[in-house]
Amino acid sequence: MRFIAAIVVTSAGLQLSSALAAPQSDGGVDSPALTDPKWLERLPKEDRAALDELLGHAPPPLGEDLKWLGTGGGGPAQTWDDMRGKVVVVQSWSSANSAGRKWPDRVAGALAEFDAKDLRIIALHTPDGAESVAALLARKAAPDSVTVVVDPKGTTLDALGIYKRAVNFVIDRQGTVRYAGLSMTGLPQAVKTLAAEPFDSSKPPPAAPADDSSAGAQTAAEFPPVVGMIANATDLRGDRAPEMYVDEWITSRPNASGKVVVLDFWATWCVPCIASIPHMNELASRFADDVVAVGITDETMEKFEQGMTDKKLALNSFKYALALDSSAKMKKAIRITGIPHALVMDSNWIVRWQGHPTQLTAAILEQIVKADRGEAGGGRAATGAKRGKRRGWTSAD
Repeated sequence: MRFIAAIVVTSAGLQLSSALAAPQSDGGVDSPALTDPKWLERLPKEDRAALDELLGHAPPPLGEDLKWLGTGGGGPAQTWDDMRGKVVVVQSWSSANSAGRKWPDRVAGALAEFDAKDLRIIALHTPDGAESVAALLARKAAPDSVTVVVDPKGTTLDALGIYKRAVNFVIDRQGTVRYAGLSMTGLPQAVKTLAAEPFDSSKPPPAAPADDSSAGAQTAAEFPPVVGMIANATDLRGDRAPEMYVDEWITSRPNASGKVVVLDFWATWCVPCIASIPHMNELASRFADDVVAVGITDETMEKFEQGMTDKKLALNSFKYALALDSSAKMKKAIRITGIPHALVMDSNWIVRWQGHPTQLTAAILEQIVKADRGEAGGGRAATGAKRGKRRGWTSAD
């Protein structure tokens, strides 16, 4: 038995990709912590945290005071719903200095290969220099593919968590924010991923959680209580898990947007790990609509293939995704010293359960899913901490 894996190396480094007997999924892995880190711009923590709040949900409504100055991409749209069906890139910028004035051209150049029927580019101008934008465009028009929009007071920018630093975010065809804070190398990779996905007009994007700290406190108890000790790893229950990292996907990449994620650290040589596969398969199948399960091994591809052969396993023996982290980067971050070891994260990447995978019952996972999507009462505010204090245009620095 031979598993064929292809690694695509670009100027951004290693792109997470696998070519296997099974077909690849249309989309990439796209929860906040599952985005390929090589696609991301280096941002201050407070800027990154504010952008990450957008991921997995519909963006906040566009303000009524916005000034639509450009008509690139087929004419200005006043709501996000008007843009559904296209991949939407929003890039903040300012004409107050020479570096800021280059952003519409930079983004248009990075995305020049994409057809207007698939892409909408919004250059969202900050209040800095807003009074001079019209004169600037009269002298030098924005690229045809770019729609220039000015936020004179910064109310829309504040809702989006964008301050003075130029940043971007990308919305998929359904209207869900999938990526944020991308570099000019990662941006076209993200757009290519989303442009390949189909559009279903009957599926609206998930609503953003209410920014209500009391609701968060009230519904946090709806998740399974933290009981017992965690052996062979750092206890992360109630905390954010380390960022997702894999070297290669063995199976097709899952789409984790807005879903609960189960990570099972295992290996082909581990007898208890092999014994856990039927239980993991049962959970993955039962909760396929709400949960993404991933088995991660720190074996090399050669060791993995040999182990699969020795244990008489095939890829279709697994009902969930498989990945290699040969450097054990994530395993070391969690300080896992014994496997199998599983973690369950809500859609905001907060660890809600941890332990041996066979101890993860369907009842526990169902409780996490319901609390995450608000069925237990209180909405998705239960899935993460309340919104942190931000710098903003409409408040004091």
